[in-house]
Amino acid sequence: MLSVHDAEMFSLSDPDYYELPERLADAPTRFRLDGADPPAGWRRRRAEFWTQLRPADDRLPAQGWKIHISAVPEQAEQTLDVAAGICLERRVPFKFLRSRTALLVANAKYARRGSSGKFVTIYPAGEPELGELLAALTAALDGRPGPYILGDLRIGPGPVFVRYGAFTEQWCVRADGRRVRALAGPDGRPVPDDRSPAFRVPAWVQPPEVLRPHLAARSAIGALDLPYRVLKPLSFTNAGGVYLAAHRETGAKVVLREARPHSGLDGTGSDAVARLRHEHRILTALAGLDCVPRLVGLARAWEHEFLVEEYVEGESLHSAALDRNPLRLRTAPPDHFAGYASWVDKVVDAVSRALDALHGRGVSFGDLHAGNVIVRPDGSVALVDFEYAATPGRPADAASRFAADRLALRRLRLALLLPLGELIRLDPAKESTLEAAARERFGDGTGGGSGVPAVPELFGARTPDWTAIRDQLVAGILRSATPDRADRLFPGDPAVFDGQGAAVAHGAAGVLLALHRAGEPLPAEHVEWLVTAADRARRAPAPRLGLLDGLSGVAAVLAELGRYEQALELLAQCRDATPAPGPDLHSGRAGIALTWLHFAAVTGDESLVEDAGRTAARLDALVRDGAAGGLSLPATAGLLRGMSGAALLHLRLHRLTGDEHHLRSCRRALAHELGHCVRLGGDGGRYVRRGSRHLAYLDGGSGGIALVAREYLVHREDPELAGFVRAVRWTCQPPFLREPGLFRGRAGMIATLARLAGADAAAEALPQLRLLGMHAVHRDGALLIPGARLRRFSADLATGAAGVLSAVRAALAGGAFPLPVLFTG
Repeated sequence: MLSVHDAEMFSLSDPDYYELPERLADAPTRFRLDGADPPAGWRRRRAEFWTQLRPADDRLPAQGWKIHISAVPEQAEQTLDVAAGICLERRVPFKFLRSRTALLVANAKYARRGSSGKFVTIYPAGEPELGELLAALTAALDGRPGPYILGDLRIGPGPVFVRYGAFTEQWCVRADGRRVRALAGPDGRPVPDDRSPAFRVPAWVQPPEVLRPHLAARSAIGALDLPYRVLKPLSFTNAGGVYLAAHRETGAKVVLREARPHSGLDGTGSDAVARLRHEHRILTALAGLDCVPRLVGLARAWEHEFLVEEYVEGESLHSAALDRNPLRLRTAPPDHFAGYASWVDKVVDAVSRALDALHGRGVSFGDLHAGNVIVRPDGSVALVDFEYAATPGRPADAASRFAADRLALRRLRLALLLPLGELIRLDPAKESTLEAAARERFGDGTGGGSGVPAVPELFGARTPDWTAIRDQLVAGILRSATPDRADRLFPGDPAVFDGQGAAVAHGAAGVLLALHRAGEPLPAEHVEWLVTAADRARRAPAPRLGLLDGLSGVAAVLAELGRYEQALELLAQCRDATPAPGPDLHSGRAGIALTWLHFAAVTGDESLVEDAGRTAARLDALVRDGAAGGLSLPATAGLLRGMSGAALLHLRLHRLTGDEHHLRSCRRALAHELGHCVRLGGDGGRYVRRGSRHLAYLDGGSGGIALVAREYLVHREDPELAGFVRAVRWTCQPPFLREPGLFRGRAGMIATLARLAGADAAAEALPQLRLLGMHAVHRDGALLIPGARLRRFSADLATGAAGVLSAVRAALAGGAFPLPVLFTG
């Protein structure tokens, strides 16, 4: 699932699509060394934000102790010149961030905490050279400021750090199917290279003598010397943490807001400490108001600063609205909608009065959203997080900022009723559509009377026009293609950049499959792009093998597109490779084995059935015993990530062999899945419970489980499963969903309904099809679909337009299920 941090970072470079941060236009801020010709006998290589310089005859060790240098933007050029001079003189390979812009991004608030701060990376040939370089660098850079690199060991008081890690590109696949950077373990086998925000040394590595004084200094730092005891962390960013704490003597609860120096940079280059001190000044100016936390003071521990403020009892407005909004239920009485709208009015009025109080003291809030409002038990509110508050210096500036707060308040009200406010950033015209939809559900007073329909005509017609929807979705997908790029053909979720450019879920295979099944002639260059990308992926270290994220799924799609030779090459590699570490369908063994059965039907190769049978036996043992052959049960349920994929594999084997054992194994796996499901009070549906959430999605929810249960019922009567399928058909018709995508959104509900409802598919899916119109954005004759977190558009199968295209076709035109090899009958 796309994290908030990744959504922020991958939104920097393009206003429409998730894009690599390093594609930012940073030419004006490039460092001199990036543009200069490499010295004689040196090679230059550029990758991501990094520029690497290596002696032409150099061969890097695979791994070892590497040196990192951090820097602040205003001194970065000079720091780079010093570090580069030392490396060039000694012919030591190194790399550096190419620009001041790259440095700002790498140290930004939402940068990865484990790697943030790294500006220059140096690769010593061994421990003697490590010691020599550390001595030279610490002497030359003493006194220069730089952010602390959380995953490293600091050398002295300056910006020099070390960690043990890979020098060359090494990869391995974790148990969850994720491909990660690797080290060679003591036996030579790859193990994950720990890049968490804490300094750790692999168990088999002995730190060299030169590091021992610095290890001792690090150990002497101890716990933060504050008069408060941390009760729990509330959140973390690269700027620091936010903690609930209690005074060690009085027990009074407070909130500690941490600021790391030179870290968490914003667009102006201001760091977390500068913003924390600014927030302190703002809270001082607002002292005495009951709509802001009472300021306790500032504190310092080690190098970090803390703003200490009153802990406001209550819950965030985001959580309060999520728990109360009747749209979360499949059915809710009309009075629930009226009651919720009344509650929203009271909260918004309270927030409005709070803004009046701020404005009365000349302060604009600047960052009003539901996460920055606390609702107290008595219904009053407090505003929190004043990093971006301002005290305007000019009357005209004040009026502008106060007006911005008022606009944010109006949009806050709309978001509390219909939490889709991100769509307005993608298409300002959506504001009227959302207001109309809110009026339709909650009555008058929810927005201006623009006369805009809640559902655009294309989706709102009595019978939606499949041809028109198809043509406009296809136009949007093809218009977004970038066949000149090697990393991805179509824009989608940021996961596409994690080596999944060819894959089904987020890559080209899934999009081309959707277009092909929708009857669209595929451009030859797009198919060739997929063939080339698949070949590149299979030659990569530790290639992904999964059905939806790797080579197995690409093989199935290439076969469907008529590229059998290339498909069989991929299939052979998947059979010869080390088995996938997980049991699931998305990335693991169930999905790979289902691909083998698919190809067994195409090729007549019985050995594929035998291989799949052996996999099924291991998965059955896993369900029975909780562990088998290094496999462990998934933490959750569902078609893509749980054991429903194993259940489906058993069904396929039963269909092929007639062996009743497979039917019993299928039922056992389904029983395991149903153990994760609950009924939601007053709803009547069935959901997978994951923490406090109740999910019906195709990925991780009850919808996918019901698809397999329906298949089982073809072979054997089962009142429990039949009741479950009926309940899920009801569950898959929600009045509101945040996202439109196939895996975790409305398109997935439509595709599930289309299969569960059979002959009634179109009738049951029609209301869901109409609701897709709230998300779809019309632009120049094309339909664009917002992807994960609604921050940017997506064309991929899992989150974007290809998934919507496949789901709409399944409902309106009787099309096949959107994913390859799973449900073909």
